[in-house]
Amino acid sequence: MKAMENQEQDLRQMPKAQLERIINPLADEPSEQAAPAVDAWLERRLRVFERALSQLEARQEKTERDLLRRIALLEEQLAAHEKRVSAPQDEPAAEREPVHEPAPATPVSTGELASNVIAETAEQKPMGDFLAHARRAANSAKPHIPQAAKAKSAPRWMAWTAVGCAAAMSVTALALGTVAGASETTGAITHRQTAQAFGRVIALADSGDPRDQTVVAYAYLRGQHRAADHEAAGRWASAAAERGDPMAQYLLGALYQAGDGVTADPAQAFHWFEASALGGNLKAMHNLAIAYAQGQGTDKNPERAAAWFNRAALEGYKDSQFDLAVLYERGDGVKQNPEHALKWYLVAARAGDMEAAVRAKQLEQAMSVADVGQAESQSAQFIPAAHDLLANNL
Repeated sequence: MKAMENQEQDLRQMPKAQLERIINPLADEPSEQAAPAVDAWLERRLRVFERALSQLEARQEKTERDLLRRIALLEEQLAAHEKRVSAPQDEPAAEREPVHEPAPATPVSTGELASNVIAETAEQKPMGDFLAHARRAANSAKPHIPQAAKAKSAPRWMAWTAVGCAAAMSVTALALGTVAGASETTGAITHRQTAQAFGRVIALADSGDPRDQTVVAYAYLRGQHRAADHEAAGRWASAAAERGDPMAQYLLGALYQAGDGVTADPAQAFHWFEASALGGNLKAMHNLAIAYAQGQGTDKNPERAAAWFNRAALEGYKDSQFDLAVLYERGDGVKQNPEHALKWYLVAARAGDMEAAVRAKQLEQAMSVADVGQAESQSAQFIPAAHDLLANNL
């Protein structure tokens, strides 16, 4: 009994911290449920890694979109080539339109490349299989799973490998086309060089350059380097017009006006003529003036018609000089002035307008000698104002 009392007294005299350790021996041990200390440096590294990974994902998606678009354009050219190949072969060679189609999405002529591969590589894989395989590779590279499930998806290197395979197949097809063309004549090789140069223009256009998009649009319209395709011309012109190229805006307005490759729409034609005219295109100024004069796509406004005819005439556009003379002769949109009318008839005639020369002779007979002399003096002193060359030439 006394021993127990002595032990109890010892416990009372023991420091509190030591007593607690005896009572709860696990108090000093770290709890298995306690959260580990956060490593700030590791967190920063993880955030940097996540940002880099996001950038790689964005770059991957852009590459996939570009690849799919280029494959679609390549298929379009191949379909056009197959259509021409299936045409009757008994027509005279002189009447048959030559096929010279560069690729719309690669630095070389894809249409010509496709025809060379089909004609010269009978033991090689058909171009149709190549396209199908490339499309499957591109589709397999594109993730189709929700964002939350990305952690369980296949490794990213597999997607990049698929894209690389598609690119490698494109390079292989290009090499086959080059080998096939090596046996052609000197004239054909010269054409191939021209087609390859135009292929580079298409590659720039496909990357979004509005000037090169305009060049491609006019090539489709005129059948240069490829078969004429006015619908394709409208698509390329629309892309360049939206980016502010005056030449493309004029072309798109003309297509809407004529319903050529697009549905005829006078209001759209007026819109694009106005945009191009404000950008400095002389033909657009003339067409905009006609739209105001005749109420095409807008309300009739003779005064604005005269103003746009006058601006284009001052910058040397012959047709506008003639039409401005007509307005001055009739007093339509401007105050009637035979002297001004004769001046502009003479200016247009000096620029090569034969009808203007005839109208000038007729008008002179109804004018005094002094007025005729004054008009002739003014026309002789006329010097066209400088116009924007970039807005009027490719």
